[in-house]
Amino acid sequence: MFSTTVSMWLGIAFVAIAIAATILQAWLWSFPMVSDPGGPDPNGKSTAPRFWTAIHRLLGLLFVLIYVVMMVEMVPRLWEYQVELPARTVMHACMGIVLGILLVVKICIIRWFQHFGKSLPSIGLGILTCTIILATLSIPFALQAHDFGSISDPENLVRVRGKMVTLGYSVEEANALVTPQALRSGRWVLTTKCKMCHDMRKVLNKPRSPDKWLSVVRGMARKPTFGDPITEDEIPKVTAYLVAITPDLVQSKRIQHKRVADVVNASPSAKVGQSPVVAETSVDAKPKPEETNVVPESPASDKELYESRCSDCHELDTVEEYVERVERESWKAVVQAMIEDEEAEIGPEESTQIISYLNEQFPLVE
Repeated sequence: MFSTTVSMWLGIAFVAIAIAATILQAWLWSFPMVSDPGGPDPNGKSTAPRFWTAIHRLLGLLFVLIYVVMMVEMVPRLWEYQVELPARTVMHACMGIVLGILLVVKICIIRWFQHFGKSLPSIGLGILTCTIILATLSIPFALQAHDFGSISDPENLVRVRGKMVTLGYSVEEANALVTPQALRSGRWVLTTKCKMCHDMRKVLNKPRSPDKWLSVVRGMARKPTFGDPITEDEIPKVTAYLVAITPDLVQSKRIQHKRVADVVNASPSAKVGQSPVVAETSVDAKPKPEETNVVPESPASDKELYESRCSDCHELDTVEEYVERVERESWKAVVQAMIEDEEAEIGPEESTQIISYLNEQFPLVE
């Protein structure tokens, strides 16, 4: 298996080659075709410069080579997933399959079915589109997991060292966990072993406090796995790495929330019947005449609130799995932790309804 760093740079090269090849193809097709009786192509012979035609073929060969290498590397991972594949992974796999089909069709046209040659620009554009979609689905999260943020800042390393001490590790152990080698080891565990059961987006989209990270990692280490489990020595390393990247995750999530709030507040519906969390309203504001007869919507049921709010950050089956955990705590504490640590957008009345539903459906019996 390649390291995740090698896979990431292969992905970046994959996109760069696709863009360069498409631009070059568009330029080469601007040259006219001349009649070539008896030639292999019934459409004629291109007058494009032979040097740049050769460069385009070389780029195409490199693109196919990288595609084959990445598929050989990534397809076996699909069989190692021990949970239902998340939507992003399914989309990623579908785009990879479509891309492979387009490549095979293009190669067949070039080699044996030249009379379809006029369709090559459209196929090339389709290949570029699939490549961009693949890159959008994977590269941002790979970059985020590979320390292109503030993880190496001295202030951040001091923070991580202090957090690891508060988790019960000695000063010497904490110092050893913030070295470049230890952080790389933690990153390797995250991007290799943790991906067996979790999509990377699911991990990086949910910043947690240090004690929550440690609890999650220990819980994952206890779970049965078809691959190599997280060892006892790897638990503090991956925990330290997750603590180190948490500020970047929090900042990213705040930006996402701000974008959503800006979109909602800019919409006309934000001015009528909107929640105070999303749209601010004046205390002294008087309802307009046309609003006085508006019938308020019925409050959502406990189950509807549970399914709506709790599915924002994780799959609902995660709640059912939580019941099997050894550590027992009240659902009230769990929901409160989601609000405080995960920044879940749940109001006081909504939390009461959700807690009531959880206590009824998933009782935590000692």
